[in-house]
Amino acid sequence: MSRDDGFASDWGAFGRLVRADWAANPRDAKSRLVLVAFRLAQRAMGSPAPGTRPVALLPVTAYRFWTEWCLGLELRPRTRVGGGLTIYHGFGIVVNDHAVLGERVTLRNGVTIGNRSPDGGSPVIGDDVVFGAGAIVIGDLRIGHAAKIGAGAVVVHPVPDGGTVIGPAARLIGEPVH
Repeated sequence: MSRDDGFASDWGAFGRLVRADWAANPRDAKSRLVLVAFRLAQRAMGSPAPGTRPVALLPVTAYRFWTEWCLGLELRPRTRVGGGLTIYHGFGIVVNDHAVLGERVTLRNGVTIGNRSPDGGSPVIGDDVVFGAGAIVIGDLRIGHAAKIGAGAVVVHPVPDGGTVIGPAARLIGEPVH
């Protein structure tokens, strides 16, 4: 991750992250606007650590209302996201605010990145990782740099650098009901 640590905590970091996000989403005004608003909300918060600075409620609340209620995209300002995030068809994306996304990550519609239980850990995603539509990554695990997560994949185990994972992890448990 960059020297900005995926958080627009000052205006210099804000500018670097916005430029990287802008370049990663050419010809996609919606993704560009979402990511500028995301970085502005981060900047208004001042720090990703809870309680380190009073939150500027208006920009954060406006961002969350617009993205979560209107666009159906959950990328909370506390989430650490490296520069160059690409969002394709951003509907239905959910990223836990304790997850960490590296630089140049690509998210497609329906991607979920989160924890397995309310107090459980969240994934750490390396740089240059690409997620297919509907991919799910949950738990306290690491997705290595340049990994590819296939469409509809359910990932509950770490993925090494350069690894590619496909398919659901569903399995039958217990006795079938007839």
